[in-house]
Amino acid sequence: MPQPAHFSYWIIFGPIAAVGTFSLLLLGLGRTGPRPPDAAWKGSFYSNANDPALLVPKRFGLGYTLNFGNPWSWAVLAFVLLIVVMPFILLVGTSHLLPATSR
Repeated sequence: MPQPAHFSYWIIFGPIAAVGTFSLLLLGLGRTGPRPPDAAWKGSFYSNANDPALLVPKRFGLGYTLNFGNPWSWAVLAFVLLIVVMPFILLVGTSHLLPATSR
């Protein structure tokens, strides 16, 4: 019987670990206090280069959103997208290792 690919567990646990890591970062990087000024909001996106906070409270409701005026927010967004796309890239890249009956 063929051995399963070693990365298959990461398809499930990778995104869970990323969400957990992001949640811990939220505790350290999130700003507390009053909500950001309305002038810096562009629809549902917050962009204020003068605000050093990476994460700011949402305009409406609960939670946080990225400050797209902060250059690090683009790195966080790229990291999250990479975590979502990487399992699919690994799956396609190693599909030739699967038995012919399961393709």
